[in-house]
Amino acid sequence: MLGPVRRVRFSVALVAPVALLALLAAGCRGKLYGTAPLSGPGTAEVTFTSTGAPVYLWADTDGSWEGAASRHSYFPVHYEVEVLSQGKPIGHVSCSTEGASEQVCGSRTSVNGSHKGDCEIKLPCALPSIPAGPATLRVTGAPGKEATDVRKMSVNVRDK
Repeated sequence: MLGPVRRVRFSVALVAPVALLALLAAGCRGKLYGTAPLSGPGTAEVTFTSTGAPVYLWADTDGSWEGAASRHSYFPVHYEVEVLSQGKPIGHVSCSTEGASEQVCGSRTSVNGSHKGDCEIKLPCALPSIPAGPATLRVTGAPGKEATDVRKMSVNVRDK
């Protein structure tokens, strides 16, 4: 004969906080308007409909790099971004992950001076004001010399 059924309450107590943290991490990056896909050095475009409100660039990276943890806490990549509104150039910005202060990682490991990470990093550069309507960002990216393996270095356009 089977004994009494025991209720397991800890599973909900563990799952709820983890789900909440995942939701909060996704929400801190804001709505995704589009992605300029890059799996290595090169140029890609992202076209979206601007509302006229500010948008922000996030480097969506996956790779490995070398360097002291204090200096190279983010995957090293540099971008040149041409900003177009309704097909006409309205500005250009240079961005890199150097100086970034915010990231959300799926996984990240560091052993001595070797690092691996699958992270989205908020780029510390301001885009020019983009009027409401069709907008395109032409993104040219290059990994830094500290990068040892590049699987992804796309750029996401978000509202936060």
